[in-house]
Amino acid sequence: MLDKLFNPSPTIHKWDRFWVGFIPGMICPLLVFLFFYLIKYSNLSFPEYLNLVKNPTVLSPMLSLGAIINLFLFFPLMSFNYFNAGRGVIGATILYGIPIIITKFIL
Repeated sequence: MLDKLFNPSPTIHKWDRFWVGFIPGMICPLLVFLFFYLIKYSNLSFPEYLNLVKNPTVLSPMLSLGAIINLFLFFPLMSFNYFNAGRGVIGATILYGIPIIITKFIL
């Protein structure tokens, strides 16, 4: 039943599934978070880096950059007609968008 919900249109592609886009869409922003630590804040220990990131002025741009990185997943999926996987990337981006909006406008 959930497969019909997440993949409503039939497809000929084996990997054109919602989760194929959703899982990388959730992982790529986390990799950007770690890459940002290695490049810019490698002089800090990881717990100090986490305390620094708790600041909304640092957290919001970092989450935004992670969400923008999902575009590099989305557009190739669309060019290969993997529309259901593209929906998964959009779903993951929306889930990342909620904390971005909260940190930018509410905190």
